[in-house]
Amino acid sequence: MTHPAPDRTLWPQAGRAHSRLIVVRHGQTAHNAGRRLQGHSDTPLDEVGLTQARQLAAHLHARGVRAPRLHSSDLRRAAQTAGALQAVLGGAVTLHGALREIRMGDWEGQRLDDIQAADPDRHARFWGGDPACAAPGGETPVEVTDRVHGLLAGLAPAPGETLVLVSHGIAITGLLCRLLGLDYARAFAAGATLHGNTAYSVLTLDGLRVVGSSLARTDHLSPVPVGAGA
Repeated sequence: MTHPAPDRTLWPQAGRAHSRLIVVRHGQTAHNAGRRLQGHSDTPLDEVGLTQARQLAAHLHARGVRAPRLHSSDLRRAAQTAGALQAVLGGAVTLHGALREIRMGDWEGQRLDDIQAADPDRHARFWGGDPACAAPGGETPVEVTDRVHGLLAGLAPAPGETLVLVSHGIAITGLLCRLLGLDYARAFAAGATLHGNTAYSVLTLDGLRVVGSSLARTDHLSPVPVGAGA
């Protein structure tokens, strides 16, 4: 696969004052392909997902990412994605429960269509972007955002450093909305921060203040397969 030359407006060199944060969603799993919700279920990547992770690793390497600080959700699908990045980019991987996907409670393992048929009102609220709505026995988007952002605050990259976070769809949306000052409900409903499998966002940071961003990039995938569900 060939890639375009690096775009320095999207890939600024992290200078003395700024750092770079790359947020990555894990690769595809069988649950994604089957439109089943995962949440905290510990599902591995399927063959497509492993290929996606390798493609992303090669893509980031071609854009000059070297030996980043890699921090990943401890769920297998994210840890395997982080491992594929580490194998090409170098650096060390640290796993965190705080980077897990939103807990889906009773919905975990169920197909989206079945949830919609069984619980249409809650399904509509949750997938419409209500930040206070949770699956039965699950977390709200506000809760997952608080824990992911709280972890990032403790990991804040130093000037000139690149930090890579490997996480999950709703967790990433919540984090980006918090960092960018976006309304979660509007962003979620509009798909403004929607990350398909191994989609990634690049943020240039001054401390934890965002001074530049490129969101939900999929330029390493051709064609772009988007896994459904959380």
